[in-house]
Amino acid sequence: MSKVFVFGIDGAAPRLVFDEWLDDLPTIKRLINTGVSAKLNSTIPPSTITAWNSMMSGRDTSELGIFSFTYKDKNGQTQIVTSENILCERVWDILTHHGKKSIVLYNPLTYPVNKINGIMVSGFLALGIDRKSAYPAEIAEKIKQFPNPDMFFDVAVGLGRHKALDTSELIKRVYTMTNMQLTLLKDLIVKKEWDFFHSVMIGSDRLQHMLWHHFDETHRKFIKDSPYKNALKEYYKYLDAQLAEILALLPEGTTTIVVSDHGMVKQEGKININNWLIEKGYLVLTEDAKNKIKAGGVRFRFEFVDMTQSKAYGLGAYNARFFLNKDVLGEEYDLFKEILVEELKEILDDKGNPLETKVYTKDIYNNPTHPECPDITVYFDDLRWASNPDLGQEGIYSWQTAVGADSAGHSRQGIFIIAGESVTRNEKIDDIDIRQIAPTVLQLLDVQIPNTIKVKPIILK
Repeated sequence: MSKVFVFGIDGAAPRLVFDEWLDDLPTIKRLINTGVSAKLNSTIPPSTITAWNSMMSGRDTSELGIFSFTYKDKNGQTQIVTSENILCERVWDILTHHGKKSIVLYNPLTYPVNKINGIMVSGFLALGIDRKSAYPAEIAEKIKQFPNPDMFFDVAVGLGRHKALDTSELIKRVYTMTNMQLTLLKDLIVKKEWDFFHSVMIGSDRLQHMLWHHFDETHRKFIKDSPYKNALKEYYKYLDAQLAEILALLPEGTTTIVVSDHGMVKQEGKININNWLIEKGYLVLTEDAKNKIKAGGVRFRFEFVDMTQSKAYGLGAYNARFFLNKDVLGEEYDLFKEILVEELKEILDDKGNPLETKVYTKDIYNNPTHPECPDITVYFDDLRWASNPDLGQEGIYSWQTAVGADSAGHSRQGIFIIAGESVTRNEKIDDIDIRQIAPTVLQLLDVQIPNTIKVKPIILK
């Protein structure tokens, strides 16, 4: 019976995997040479939690109901998203309905886990090892036996906490985490029954965000002769060697997919989007907020905004998401949106140079009425400049947020590689849509594709 194995490498960039480092990644190179490969167009925005779950559902960001790591609750407070915010079924849910067994490891936003026909272990955003982080419960007990179980799901518990780690400590923790994750993965591959096996390695993302300026000579903060200049490449070589061991364990006839949710690109700095809105007169803070905000920047809070006077506010850590206040704008909403789009495109970098800014409005989505759907999404300089929604900084440019700094940010394209007996094509194909992976997996497993999935499977023969 046909089986599908997915090895996800979070943030793996085509530039590195397909080009610069390919000869140092023999396992991945062999899969490319014997199967189909393509650049993958990620979600809008290319966020870790939206992308992996769009990939595994065949649905767009708005249909998922997830646009960011946070959302605004009914009381107007910022909350961290969980799996309970997801509005649609993912591949493993569909397979459960058809009697297929799945093992799902470390997919972001699977906390709390849900009961499936198989095994599910949570990943990024899990709060720790508890009854909500692994199903069935016996798997959680396995995890507790590792020497450093507190680092099993992420190098530091909490959103963005890895940014505060010393570089050497970060690298050490990434290997500790990945070793534990791979040990469990290999154990389950050989000891448990499965039709679909899905896994995501988050360690690559953690290193890329913080190490890019150690090896990229074009980075404005490049460190010449850094002791960490090869650290990211060595981690990829380590993953490639581990993948070779995993492939040797797979049942004969298994189709293998190596994929990333998005790519990475050097970060030039951050645009302080709410400072910019304030300067334009579009965002007005409450008097209480003005007194609380201190120099150096504090995290945005909805209660800081005077919604009786503000026309817009902004959110987003890499891409910028702008929300327009229809109560204030009234019939001027459409005109103001057009003006704002053009003004955002005109923002220059800190040296006065024009940016290659991409702007998207909510009509690109299939479910634009979702309350979390932004009116405008912006990629400053195609994501080479990030967004900073914090308040209180001086001017509209900064290097870090209240959470910390990044050396690199997410880019629009990831990687896709598929090989196995079910794949008779042997070529690099045109760019694929991240949503195409879900129907492709279902087709490989001879499961009917739901009519809610509108994209077509990838042609493999």
